[in-house]
Amino acid sequence: MTEARRAAAVLAVLALAGCVALPPPQPPPPGVTRAFDRLPLAGTVLDAEWHLPAGEPRAWVLVQHGFARRCANLRGTASALAAQGVATLCLNADQDAGVAGGAPVLAEALARWWLSPAARSPDGRAAPPRIVVAGHSAGGLFAARVGAAVAEQAPQRLAGAVLFDPVGGAALRQALLAMAGRPLHATLAPPVPCNARQLARPALQAAGVALAEPPGATHMDAEGEDGDSAAVRACREGPPRAEAVAALRRWAAAALDAMLR
Repeated sequence: MTEARRAAAVLAVLALAGCVALPPPQPPPPGVTRAFDRLPLAGTVLDAEWHLPAGEPRAWVLVQHGFARRCANLRGTASALAAQGVATLCLNADQDAGVAGGAPVLAEALARWWLSPAARSPDGRAAPPRIVVAGHSAGGLFAARVGAAVAEQAPQRLAGAVLFDPVGGAALRQALLAMAGRPLHATLAPPVPCNARQLARPALQAAGVALAEPPGATHMDAEGEDGDSAAVRACREGPPRAEAVAALRRWAAAALDAMLR
């Protein structure tokens, strides 16, 4: 079984649990605007969700959801990062787009679009000089592949990566090594089915990623209030604690701020 299929098989429990239901929409924090878009990428058109700061963004940040999830599941985390003065983008790329396998064709296409003169956020602004990639679970592998593509095409544009309990093996390691020399940060929750029993640990360690393993962390901390009970049951670790969710978002905001300074 290939790595992509292994990850997909392990995480398919989420889809079977029916956890793709969208949570009730919550308004973004003051100073942050939520906007929706449709992006033609890799021969298809994907729904996209942005969180935009009031002023000129310091960077564009990919905040990608995991397997069998939606951008709505990361709204709180994306909003918290946007409150740091960045514009966040998430693609609604579910299992049909191959996110569990890192969707290499889609990752290359997104990197090309981000780096093109045609790239615009919904408020009409061109991409700022700095780009950061972030992702949760299988979305962490996709984000790393986007980062690797940006590093290859325009190395001066990539500021770093922030991954939330990512899932991936050799492909994740390869993508992280392609981003070497930049700040790379990741959280790692205890081994559960939803993180493929810490499948990513060897890749993160081999690439020298700065690891955060806070006590009491869960795989679902990145989703927080935007998660659902079906996903919590599938992960078999109990619901995320509000204080752990807040701590993760503070950690991510601090990592982001440091790499952009």
